Amino acid sequence: MQYLLVMVLSGTTMTILIQLVRLLLKKKLCARAYYLLAKTAVLYYRVPLPFLKSWYRDLIPTAVWERRMGMDRISLTWTNFTVNAHGVLHYNNFAVIQTVLVIAWFAGAGVKLVKKLSDYGKIVRWYSEYAEREMTEQERSFSESLRKKYGIRRRIAFLQARPSDPTYTFGVLRPIIICGKEVGSREAAFLADHEMVHIRRLDVLWKILMNAAELLHWWNPFMKSLKKDFDIFCECSCDEVVLRDRTEAEGRAYMRLMIEETQSVDPAANQEKKPTVGWETGFGNQRNEIRERVENLMMKNKWKRLATGALAAALIFGNSMTVFAYQDGVSVVMPEGASQEDVEFTLDNNFTEFLPDASDIVPEDEVSQEITLLYEKEFVDGEGNVYPIPEDDGVEPHCNHYYVSGEARDHHPYSDGSCEMRFYNAERCVRCGQMIYHELTGTRTWVTCPH
Repeated sequence: MQYLLVMVLSGTTMTILIQLVRLLLKKKLCARAYYLLAKTAVLYYRVPLPFLKSWYRDLIPTAVWERRMGMDRISLTWTNFTVNAHGVLHYNNFAVIQTVLVIAWFAGAGVKLVKKLSDYGKIVRWYSEYAEREMTEQERSFSESLRKKYGIRRRIAFLQARPSDPTYTFGVLRPIIICGKEVGSREAAFLADHEMVHIRRLDVLWKILMNAAELLHWWNPFMKSLKKDFDIFCECSCDEVVLRDRTEAEGRAYMRLMIEETQSVDPAANQEKKPTVGWETGFGNQRNEIRERVENLMMKNKWKRLATGALAAALIFGNSMTVFAYQDGVSVVMPEGASQEDVEFTLDNNFTEFLPDASDIVPEDEVSQEITLLYEKEFVDGEGNVYPIPEDDGVEPHCNHYYVSGEARDHHPYSDGSCEMRFYNAERCVRCGQMIYHELTGTRTWVTCPH
């Protein structure tokens, strides 16, 4: 659940950054730059990055992040808290609630996926006749010339469509271009160039990833905004590449073709016949996109690789700081002889206190024989330094653990005013604070709790 929420945070933050960049630099950046940023946002929505947190923390000197351990108090009620006893994991209520929410989350995504698959089945039936067709000699020759021109090794099928069908490209490994213009015409050459740019950039694959992110984050309103922008950036950037070395007259002819393709499609009738799922690319038949695509071509922004790369790197690095929002679970390994009462005793500690300052340590010779207790649960290392248990970040799954031996003390007050303290041989990771309990070495009770 924490991974899903931080992916939401990372992806949404990147989406907002893209909108801010568009607002501030719309006329200074080309569509290819925005398309790069949009693809980065898709990856943030799709890929959890908990290991980055560990990497960043390992880059910080020990003295710096040891000070970071200082916290006043943390509630384990809102933390994933597990107790490992005899090979069985015991979870607190917060972990159980998160599990239920994850199930509901994926159930919603499953409903959306079924709808997408149903629409995809309709598309397959709609274009089934093309799957059975063989390319003519003219189509085969044109396809081979396109492959050589764009340096693509994959097999590409080019088929002339029915006059009423728009131009689309399907497939990633063996793409098929279905073109609505006659092979050999200038219009077909424009359409084919547009689709070949999509194929070379693997835009169908990126659209699949975009739709997968949309399914996973179906409830996020920012995802709808990113989906719309992603499609526009994809088409606008493709237009820029196609017209990069073209004359002004060819540019005007290209834009006229865009308008003609849009006007030749009846949106209402087409929608009834053939739904779209976003697992294909096309020359574009959306009326609301044409104006933005034409305006983008009229601006003629240049592709400045160095400036774009620097901006993208800065935004990607800055947005990666969201990995510090990962709330790591707290885990305690119980000794072999631990009873069910020991497990419940550990789980019932709903709060733990933390060192207010890393310099506040207590040497062993200053600890009285009556045991001065600083924390409800504390760890004393071999040098007498006292640390709270657990540390706020709990277990780091990717932490390069470095353990020190010492004594763990668990204090449990009772309602009648008495208390009990249990002592364990234990080990503690100095980096992430994970505790490993060994044998119970002793217990001590007080009729009246002095702590």
